Amino acid sequence: MTAFNLYREPTQLDTVKHRHLKLASVADHSMTEGMHSCFIAATEIAHAAREFAIAFVRDGQDANGKPRVRPIALLGLTAGENLYLDGTAWGAGYVPAYIRRYPFWAAQFEGMTEPALLFDAWWHGFSETEGDPLYDADGQPSPRLVQAIQFVEGFEVEAQRTDTFCEVLVDLDVLREMSATVTLQDGTKFALDGLFAVDEVRLGALDDETVLKLHRNGALGLIHAHRLSLLNLQTLVDRKAKRMQPAAAR
Repeated sequence: MTAFNLYREPTQLDTVKHRHLKLASVADHSMTEGMHSCFIAATEIAHAAREFAIAFVRDGQDANGKPRVRPIALLGLTAGENLYLDGTAWGAGYVPAYIRRYPFWAAQFEGMTEPALLFDAWWHGFSETEGDPLYDADGQPSPRLVQAIQFVEGFEVEAQRTDTFCEVLVDLDVLREMSATVTLQDGTKFALDGLFAVDEVRLGALDDETVLKLHRNGALGLIHAHRLSLLNLQTLVDRKAKRMQPAAAR
């Protein structure tokens, strides 16, 4: 499944240029339309596993040529669909942090010692007339912007911790590519490719010392939550079937 870029118009926030910019509350989740998967931080897995099927996808290689993976929540069965978006409303009880940080995120540019704060200028919630100001009268970050910065910084920390968790899974060689095909009641089939899951046999083959270490550092609980979350593939099937029904039958 190909990646989806949530941010359409990346723009670096500038104290002078965006001095009078305001942001309305992000209650409209239409920016996730077409978002068929979403990055999930390791600390979210237990919560997200209640509603989403969580799998792993490859994300290039590290400096040593070792494969990198990242956990994602599946939002659709095919690229370009988000079955958890109902109109403009988010159709699940849990909203992943990747989406909650919108419309801001951090990026590291060459020559900069600190990550820069960016925002999605495409988002219609930005204006100079409505919403909470990003800067106060003295040009200092407003409480709304400070809160956003803190959330983005926390997200980056958790993303790094997630990388460490995923490195452990790769090093232990417990991931196995999924070969899954889901079938709707009308016979329509959807193949899920490019996804990886922790293999029960490989996990069971680990020695006791390794399993104990995984238990003590919390990784084992995340692994079990991930495996249980795959039961939510049926949720995707149900949502897809409902989406394909004529509007009058829903």
